[in-house]
Amino acid sequence: MKKFLALTAMFILLLAGAYTLVDIIQSLWLVLKYESLNPYSTGALTGKVLFLLVVCGLFFLVRRIYKNKLTHR
Repeated sequence: MKKFLALTAMFILLLAGAYTLVDIIQSLWLVLKYESLNPYSTGALTGKVLFLLVVCGLFFLVRRIYKNKLTHR
C-alpha cells in the first residue's frame, strides 16, 4: 500500500513540476516580450522557481521512500 501511495504521489508531483516548468518558461517569455523585469515580475518568477524547487525536493523524497532507502537506515 505504501508503494502505491508513493507512486501516486510521484506521479502527481511530476505533473505539478512539468506544469510549473512550462508556466515559468511562458511567464518569462511574456515578461521579456511585453514588460521589463521589474520587482513585481521578478518576484512572481522567483516564487514560481521556488515552488518548482520544493516540488522537485518532494519528488526526490517520495522517490527515496518508494525505493525503501529511507526506511532501511
